Amino acid sequence: MDIEEIIYKKKLLAIVFRKSIKAKGVRFLTPAFHTLQLGLIEHAGGFNVKDHIHNQSIKYKVDTTEEFLYLEKGKVKLKLFSDNWILIKTVILEKGDFVLLISGGHGLEILEKCRLIEVKQGPYPGDKKAKIFPNNSVKVKELR
Repeated sequence: MDIEEIIYKKKLLAIVFRKSIKAKGVRFLTPAFHTLQLGLIEHAGGFNVKDHIHNQSIKYKVDTTEEFLYLEKGKVKLKLFSDNWILIKTVILEKGDFVLLISGGHGLEILEKCRLIEVKQGPYPGDKKAKIFPNNSVKVKELR
């Protein structure tokens, strides 16, 4: 399976993309309404993408944080949580896999020395404002 959507109670938590995914030209992997657009581009040698400038007069409304992770090398276990700390699924990511984290929570267990590339909306206010961590009064539960 090249693409796996992780959904909990009709809410999309993440989309996992395996390195085997293909595109002929430009293939957008996210719907147009997502605040972080993810596309895959494959062209033969000699192809030219037209020179262009992005229209800076367009203003975007971004009211959530979506995060993109690309595993350049190594192996990691991705843990996906609901908004109330229920562990929904664990996914093993290997070299060349990538994921778009859309809602809920997540954590990573590094299984093999890795190199990850992360992209998310900015400006970044720092961990204290941007992240919510489980505290001692919150027990992480597994979905059964």
